[in-house]
Amino acid sequence: MNARLLRLVICLLSLITVGSAAVGCATKPYLSAGDASSAQVGYGGDLAAATEVAKQHCARYEKVPRFLNAQEDIAYFACETR
Repeated sequence: MNARLLRLVICLLSLITVGSAAVGCATKPYLSAGDASSAQVGYGGDLAAATEVAKQHCARYEKVPRFLNAQEDIAYFACETR
């Protein structure tokens, strides 16, 4: 391999690594919608982390979350009285 091609390969691998790290950071769960009776949490596959976000949201109303279902990258919770 000549030096120019080697530099190109290293550059591409660096870009892939940085891009992968950025995608990994984007999977942090977040409240996408919610009210006193429900919470919709965007997440990247870690249901325990999504449940924690729902717990924090429902606690504002002195309630606790109950997992209903998940579709693609959104987990749905009901906020219920303790």
